[in-house]
Formats: sequence, C-alpha cells, structure tokens
Amino acid sequence: MPFCVGDLATVRTKDSGDGEGADGQQLSQNKWKGARSIGLAHQLNQQFIELCWELSLDGATGHPFPVVGSYRELWRHLDPVARQRLSLFPFVIVDLRFGDVAWWRMAVGNGAHARSHSDGAAPTTRWDWLALETLMFGWQVAREDRSVASMIFAMPPSVADCIATLTMQQVRTLAVESAKSLRLRWDNHPRLWRDLLLAAREPDDAALEALRREAKLHFCGELIHAQPAGGAPISLISGTRMDAAQEE
Repeated sequence: MPFCVGDLATVRTKDSGDGEGADGQQLSQNKWKGARSIGLAHQLNQQFIELCWELSLDGATGHPFPVVGSYRELWRHLDPVARQRLSLFPFVIVDLRFGDVAWWRMAVGNGAHARSHSDGAAPTTRWDWLALETLMFGWQVAREDRSVASMIFAMPPSVADCIATLTMQQVRTLAVESAKSLRLRWDNHPRLWRDLLLAAREPDDAALEALRREAKLHFCGELIHAQPAGGAPISLISGTRMDAAQEE
C-alpha cells in the first residue's frame, strides 16, 4: 500500500497499559512522543527499498543510488520478506539534504516568496512523488516537534525551523525541484549496505539487529555533524528508548 502522509494523524501505537503489568504501564506513561512516526518511517523506507529492488532488475547503468549499482545481485535476490526486514529502521533511511542548514536557508529564504505566487511544478515522475512524500512527512513532523524531526530525519533544529515555515504549496514545489537530491543514507559506507542486504535474506535476527545498531550510530553521526558550530547541543534520545517505541 502506498505511503500516505495523511496517515500521520491516524497512526497509533499499541496500548501497553492494559493491565499486563507495572512495566508495561510505566512504558505507556513515558512513551516517546515520536513513537507514532516510526510506523510511517517504516512505510516510507519500504517504498524506497522497493524502488531500489526494481532498479536492480532493469539492468540499466548509472543508478542514482550507488549502492544499487554496486550490489545489484544482492538487491535482485531480496524477496518480499527480506525487503520488509530491510526497511524496519526507527527513522527514515532516505535523505533530502536534511542536514544541510545553508541549503535550506537559501531555499526557503530566497525562493519561498516567489513560490507563494505561483502554482509551481507538479510531481510527474516516481522520484517527484517520493520526494514529495518524504518532504511532506518531514514538514508535518517539523511543525509538530523539532526533537522528533531530529530523531526521524537527522534534521537539526535550524533545518526543522526552515521547513516548518513552508506552506503546503511551497512544500510541493520545493519537493519537485529537489527530487534529484534524494539519496539513501550511508551510501558512503558500502560495506554496511552489503552486510545489511545479506543479513536481510537470512533468518538470523540477531545479526540484522546488530547491523541496525551500527546504522543508528552512523545516523546519529550525521545529525551531530549537521549541528552548526557554536550551536546548542542536540538532545539525542537513548537507543533503548527508541527501540522500545519501535517494538510497541
């Protein structure tokens, strides 16, 4: 089923305070406020994983995602279950320059006024639609809570502030304009992607979970690297708390 950004208002996490014990009730009471976004992150991730799988089948050269071209055979042999397993990160594994503070300030500051007076480009290709869904999801989360945007998109607060000021039409236009900037995270760590692709095909959940933890470290590194010099430190949620939210 295609990802729908409107689902953000309806996704709910499982209620753990149903009399199953004090531990469950305490977790429910202290539930991370971004937990409801994790299911949407899974859906968006799976769309990109499916796209990469399809790209690996077409035999074309010059893939927009280098890790698809480098490991085409591994992508090609992922079955539906493996593709789903590969998508289950508690954050979005696709980036739309969310860590580039200067780019977003320029895009919003220089272009928002002009975009507000035009209909803008309409999404026509699959890339355009995926960019729109990614940015729309980021826009909704940034408007609700900057800290959640950081943990779902590796988006520093200054970028969240820029994105939150956009109108719906500006989001649509900017998404189409920046669709070519879509990238899979960790494309500069091909060994990690190779190991993830191999582990997703195996029934060994422990091996895949160990790689997910490694990927989380890279994700947090992107967020820290994006923090402007001299800026206030970004509050990072503990891995244990995020994992608990994902498992609910």
